[in-house]
Amino acid sequence: MSSKKTKVKENPIPYNEKEERFEIIEGIRYDFQAAPAIRHQQLVAYLWKCFEDTCAPDGLVLASPIDVKFDDENECQPDLIYIANENLHIVTEKKIIGAPDIIVEILSPSTSNNDKIRKKNVYERFGVKEYWIADPTHLYVDQFILSDNKYILAHTYGKNDTVRSDLFSCIKIDLESIFSRLLVFDRD
Repeated sequence: MSSKKTKVKENPIPYNEKEERFEIIEGIRYDFQAAPAIRHQQLVAYLWKCFEDTCAPDGLVLASPIDVKFDDENECQPDLIYIANENLHIVTEKKIIGAPDIIVEILSPSTSNNDKIRKKNVYERFGVKEYWIADPTHLYVDQFILSDNKYILAHTYGKNDTVRSDLFSCIKIDLESIFSRLLVFDRD
């Protein structure tokens, strides 16, 4: 979504204009330029369902758009977050204030640099225990684990693998069942 506002045809019923969607990373504002692709949204939904089915008793699972505020210079909108029950104190009515236990970002052409570099650095610095980068095009998930305040790449899971977490035993996600359901739009 762009921050540019456009005039909409008059309507006798009041409506709320679309809210601007943006992130602040290291004090720089990044506007969302367009709605995510269908495959991106499918992957968010399928991963959310997997987390919800197995981890809901142990914590809270939320999908975007949700603001996660780390400090005044870092407020992101991850695609998916998981917060263990013992950390639910960071949840407010409008946003998360603090580090979720797991953040999942789905790569898209317009955000991949931020996801792989800038946001990864922020999540690492503020203590997100696990950070996953999921690629809906190449069908893999990179799982980074925080160790001694630095992310290490624990696993790269391919389309036929099962994602597990050493930190959160409720996680067991069969990627084949997810990736096989993503719509493919081939162009001639």
